Amino acid sequence: MKPVYLFLLFAVAASLIASCKKDDVTDHSNVQRPDFAYNVKAATLLDLVNEARTKGCKCGETNMPAVPALTWNDQLGQAAFGHSEDMKQKGYFSHDAPDGSTFVDRIKAVGYIPVAAAENIASGQTTEQQVMNSWLKSEGHCRNIMNARLKEMGAGRSGNYWTQVFGAK
Repeated sequence: MKPVYLFLLFAVAASLIASCKKDDVTDHSNVQRPDFAYNVKAATLLDLVNEARTKGCKCGETNMPAVPALTWNDQLGQAAFGHSEDMKQKGYFSHDAPDGSTFVDRIKAVGYIPVAAAENIASGQTTEQQVMNSWLKSEGHCRNIMNARLKEMGAGRSGNYWTQVFGAK
């Protein structure tokens, strides 16, 4: 390549880089986005949730406005996976465990102290997209996904038992 072309190529590249201000770029370096955690494709499920949250959606008959995206929280993932595993092993499907513990009890047990929290469960779905579609079709589950007070989520799956836990500290 001739020196003049190299110079022009460098000049164009430099001007493109210089024109992109730091404010124009979203920094995701502080966001935990595991590729696979607690037997779910965590990044995929988080992306699906955040797509719904940032666009807004209809939950039952209620139009829900866009709300800020969530971040992944490993403690919530741990609590969610534990509940899915418990439901599978003991053969039940409920927000309350046979021992009477609730999702709030489970998230506190892993060290997460919430000021707001919610839980979605599902059974039978085989992919993150399927379970997300099911939750969005259920008014209560959809409202949990769209709740602006909730800032973080974790999820876990055992077999085809799914648990999604939301929280805010």
